[in-house]
Amino acid sequence: MTAVKERLAAGPDLDLDTVRFGSGGGPAVTILGGVHGDEPEGVLAAYRVADELASAHVRGTVTVLPRANPPALAAGTRHGDGGVNLARVFPGDPGGDLSARIAHAIARELIEPCDLLIDLHSAGRRYRMPPMCGFGAAGTLGGRPLLDAARTTPFPYLWAHASVAPGRSVSHADALGKPWAYFESGGGGALREADLDLYVRGVLRLLEVAGAVEPVSFAGPPPGRQTVVTGGDGDTDTGVLITVPGSFASSVSAGDAVSSGQRIGAVYDDAGRRAEVVRAPSSGIVMMLRHELRVAPGDVAAIVAGADRRAA
Repeated sequence: MTAVKERLAAGPDLDLDTVRFGSGGGPAVTILGGVHGDEPEGVLAAYRVADELASAHVRGTVTVLPRANPPALAAGTRHGDGGVNLARVFPGDPGGDLSARIAHAIARELIEPCDLLIDLHSAGRRYRMPPMCGFGAAGTLGGRPLLDAARTTPFPYLWAHASVAPGRSVSHADALGKPWAYFESGGGGALREADLDLYVRGVLRLLEVAGAVEPVSFAGPPPGRQTVVTGGDGDTDTGVLITVPGSFASSVSAGDAVSSGQRIGAVYDDAGRRAEVVRAPSSGIVMMLRHELRVAPGDVAAIVAGADRRAA
């Protein structure tokens, strides 16, 4: 499949590089990577998906934007120009700051015309997350519930969101009534090749379900047992908060099942004394866990979400 490279103007001083496959006649899918600059996993996965699509039969149109936030990626930081979180300003503003203009360009040119949005994230440097696919609980794809579509991906955790916080790419798609999904994994400034493969296989599976591509060999075998997670909107700015400064030592791992009141970790002061014990506010799955050692009041220690643990 011939790839068409295009430049999306996000203002007079910035263009976003996209690659488009297909020529219409089927569903339009948009794939984003690099919304946060400390999440290169999504960037790498988006480029690898583009490589796979180059030899696939695309029935509709698939547009890949691997580097959605060039200023943040250049700085290697979660937030971009002016310390703005791109995933909090969608659908953006053409007359706003650089992040608002980027969001507006992506919203107008890539999200609003699409039939499916896939946004590739990771836990960044400060956190750990289990490999997961998040999606709108009420959405449908290819005439079937999004949950069924998510079950075809190889991710061991599926997070069904009844609602999502405003300002994200997926919340803009949600407001337009479009199906969406996002992927998360890893974090801590490291990347496992197995997790990168999950991203690529997951995208290809969703493209197949959407009818955007014919089956792709790289998509691999069906997934194993999956845990369906419910509750919460996946906002990484909220969760169990740390209230004292110091160093955080975790007692559990990302993806662990915990019970209400169970110890998640503790904060120690610089003299090695335990200053705070962090506990699970409810029973569920640890979907995000602090990885970076040094913490300050207001930092998120973990996100715990309920689960029904149904197997695919």
